[in-house]
Amino acid sequence: MRKLLAILLLMFLCVRSADFLIEEVDVTVSDIKSDGSAKVHESIKMIMYGDYPISVYDSGISNNDLAFWSQGTSLKDVKFHMNPSTVTIQDVRLRPQPRTKCNPIQGICHGELILDYTAYPSYTNDSVLTPIPGTGIFNINPYKPRTKRYTLNPSALSFTTTADGNTILDDKEHLIIVLPQDSTVLDLNPQPSDVSLLLPTHVDQLSWNDIVLVKFSLVFDMEEGIDKEVTDFFTSITNNAYKAMTGPDGIAIAALFIIIIGSYVYITISKRRGED
Repeated sequence: MRKLLAILLLMFLCVRSADFLIEEVDVTVSDIKSDGSAKVHESIKMIMYGDYPISVYDSGISNNDLAFWSQGTSLKDVKFHMNPSTVTIQDVRLRPQPRTKCNPIQGICHGELILDYTAYPSYTNDSVLTPIPGTGIFNINPYKPRTKRYTLNPSALSFTTTADGNTILDDKEHLIIVLPQDSTVLDLNPQPSDVSLLLPTHVDQLSWNDIVLVKFSLVFDMEEGIDKEVTDFFTSITNNAYKAMTGPDGIAIAALFIIIIGSYVYITISKRRGED
């Protein structure tokens, strides 16, 4: 009996000394674009034990610096759950939420950090959007006209991993991917525990929790309308022209272009004068 009480006391002291504990982490990827970028929404819920962590939380309620919260709570999950070395994180918005479900007798309160941002691929040039292979949440392959294949890049995720590099989601961590409306899932491994899909198929969203994502794979196709194909064609022409103009032969190409335009204008004016 004394041994049991000692163990319970030790567990209680360990919890109290932890100050902050993770309650739940939800990471949602949505609004997936044709360049492989996506919106990421993270909800990081925590429990505070004691006056000091509650004061730390209150002192940062207007602080939108993720580094402050990571250092102040010492929680491994207070971070970007997309890997900054694989994706380019922009448009960051961190919103600490007011404390809830406080129990003055136990000295416990609950808190939440809401983190929103856009995860882009890395590009070879800021002006010409050519993604570097292997960057971004999804790799894009326009393997046939008006159809692009999206392949999840597991290295874009930033959770705990096994020695083999497989992502580990514990019982408090959820990964949710909201798929585009007209997408067709071709490959999925492992499947979420709450669904059994017969591929190929369409599904609105996928969610994983309390699982090791061994050989994690998600592949889906998106067929685009003819208007998007026309837009991409002219965008490609513009990008190629920019590359040529900013390259080592840019001045010569610009001069040749001016000569051609000038010659056309001269010939047109000469013909009109001849007709008069």
